[in-house]
Amino acid sequence: MTPFAARATFLFALAATIPVALTAIVWLGVTGFERGATTSEASLARTSLERLDAQRVSAVDALCRDDLAVDRLLRERSQELPPELDYDRLFQAAMAAGGLDVLWVIDPTNAEIVARGHRQQVLADGSELSGLVRDASGRTFGFYPGAGENQRFLVRGCTIERGGARVQLVGGHRLSTLRDLDAEQIFVTETAREADELLLELQDARGAPLGSVVWRPRLDRRGPPLLLWIVCVAVLALGLALLFGGYLNRWLRASEDELAAAATRVGRGDFDTTLRDDARGAFPATATAFNRMTRDLRDARAQLRQTERVAAWQDIAKSLAHELKNPLSPIRLSIETLRKAHSRSHEDFDALFDESTRTILQEVDRLRHIVDEFSRFARLPAPKLRPSDLRGVLSQAVLLHAEGPVPIEVILPDREVRAEIDPEQITQVLHNLLQNASDAALAAHPDGGAKVSVTLEQRATLRYIHVDDNGPGIPPSETSAIFEPYYTRKEGGTGLGLAISHRIITEHKGRISVHSTPPRTRFTLELRDTQPP
Repeated sequence: MTPFAARATFLFALAATIPVALTAIVWLGVTGFERGATTSEASLARTSLERLDAQRVSAVDALCRDDLAVDRLLRERSQELPPELDYDRLFQAAMAAGGLDVLWVIDPTNAEIVARGHRQQVLADGSELSGLVRDASGRTFGFYPGAGENQRFLVRGCTIERGGARVQLVGGHRLSTLRDLDAEQIFVTETAREADELLLELQDARGAPLGSVVWRPRLDRRGPPLLLWIVCVAVLALGLALLFGGYLNRWLRASEDELAAAATRVGRGDFDTTLRDDARGAFPATATAFNRMTRDLRDARAQLRQTERVAAWQDIAKSLAHELKNPLSPIRLSIETLRKAHSRSHEDFDALFDESTRTILQEVDRLRHIVDEFSRFARLPAPKLRPSDLRGVLSQAVLLHAEGPVPIEVILPDREVRAEIDPEQITQVLHNLLQNASDAALAAHPDGGAKVSVTLEQRATLRYIHVDDNGPGIPPSETSAIFEPYYTRKEGGTGLGLAISHRIITEHKGRISVHSTPPRTRFTLELRDTQPP
């Protein structure tokens, strides 16, 4: 086990054990007392609900079986006599005597509420309740005409028919009355919790479940001291967790910052960076692997540089040999022609001599030009960077081509665009790009219409120089090869101009790219402002 794992395991075990142990002690003490109290109190609550149910059954059955007010009401309705008594007051007295909360008397023929014992008008008519009484068939059922707890009832009903008249009598209790037995622990719920104890199941008129009345025990029945003790345990657990978490966070943050700083230095090319790999760090195995990685990177970089150097000179030697071989063939043929004409005393020897020597001199000049370009490429000096205004450098480069056969459009910002560059080398790059663009545009439009444009843009810390032409374009398969030495698409070209430009821009920590969509080709120079204005 690593030091980090051992230390983290110990601290978190300590932080968790103390609060858990204290909470367990408190819980055991509370549970023993609570279990006995909860069982006895729930039994008393269940007995009270059963007594209330028996009272409801007795009161409703007594009214349905034999009641003078009901008999008088049925006789009047069978003989179609006007009511002579205040039946609301009569049934109010009967409801109070039976201990009920609500009492309705309904004519099921027209769903009229004939009389009510309670004062509040809960229902506009008795159509819904009348149908529920028929479905219940004498059973107690839940009736919820409203959303509030005072609008939910547990009722029982019956149908009474005498002398050709018929009424339905419905009486019961509000669910809030059931909760009044102990409002802090008796609850009406649709989904009971695991710790709840069932007191009464509620059903609708058809016997479908509506929920249940449960006894919900309280955790603390001994007053504020126990609650205060539990709060103290929670605060202690939180304090220990914060203390140990803060210590671990500082320790891990220090190791993480060290690793991040080292990775940043490696990303910048400092492969000599190492980390401490002793037990004081949080990640010793990671530090060891990091040090091994930087050592391997150093070895790989040295080997890669040597391989790249050899491969580069091999490519250059191959390309240079190919370029030198091309002029040698006409030189050899010219000399062989002169020798044959001289040996045969050819009558046109003077004309042949003049033509052959002219060819030899042209090819020799070509050889010298190739050698000069190669020498420039091989001995290109390091850039001498200094703050410069790119607008002036660009204007000077365009001025050198102002008298050429292709017009050049220049688009410059209104203010200075400064960057750290070597003006002479950037001018050399621009000269090469402008010359190539002019040649390409002129080749595609020999009779007029050739165009070249130069644009300078500034975006945050980046500066962009775009050189556009309307030449024939560059095939996509060749856009990645045009910056290689001795690659050329122009007759008589050396193939070193873009290679030298690429090297100059690279040594300026910039980039050069090309995007060609015929009939338009754009070369882009990207330079970074190392010293903001």
